[in-house]
Amino acid sequence: MIAMVGAVSMTAAQGSTTSVACGDTKSTPIMASLVAPLQVPSRDYDVSGFRLSLLYGDCRNFTGLDIGIAQRTAGEFTGLAVGGVNIAGGQFYGGQVGLVNWNPCSSMKWGKRSIGAQVGLFNGAESFCGLQDGLVNFSKKSFVGWQSGFLNFADDVSGLQSGFCLVGAVNVAHGGVYGVQIGLVNYARKIESGVQVGIVNIIAENGWAPVLPIVNGSF
Repeated sequence: MIAMVGAVSMTAAQGSTTSVACGDTKSTPIMASLVAPLQVPSRDYDVSGFRLSLLYGDCRNFTGLDIGIAQRTAGEFTGLAVGGVNIAGGQFYGGQVGLVNWNPCSSMKWGKRSIGAQVGLFNGAESFCGLQDGLVNFSKKSFVGWQSGFLNFADDVSGLQSGFCLVGAVNVAHGGVYGVQIGLVNYARKIESGVQVGIVNIIAENGWAPVLPIVNGSF
């Protein structure tokens, strides 16, 4: 492992000497990190290619394959991240697979919304379009797609919230729902168009009833 990291570091060092600089933008095809800032090249580079983070790596924008124990991209991320902790600070396009996947600064606007898949124990985003599959799934603002986990939380939901194999979930939509919630306990402030299927189904404002067993909804 040490030899592999050393080889990658040497390649990264060579790559950094031939990196492309456009104004304030510096780019490298390879980055290797022990624990930032102990990495080659430094965290103010964009990466277009491959990054290996033995403990923790940090860069500006990233495109490509990202592997390590923990890695952070301060800006936009496009590609696949596989590790213990994956953090994309800006827009996210692609996949995150790890124990913790986090995308804190995505936008609700379609042109700036994060799109892809998060698979892990905890998946979190500001706004997300795609798949969140984990023990806990969290989207602070809007979610479009499928949240599959034990606890699913979003503000506005367009799509499906469900548990593993469609059962065993607590689903919370603090805003409105266009779609379906399937779980043991389902809560929505209101259902714009859709149904809840579960043991306890709660719709605060406009359901067939405030609380119903088996099925609740609004169209």
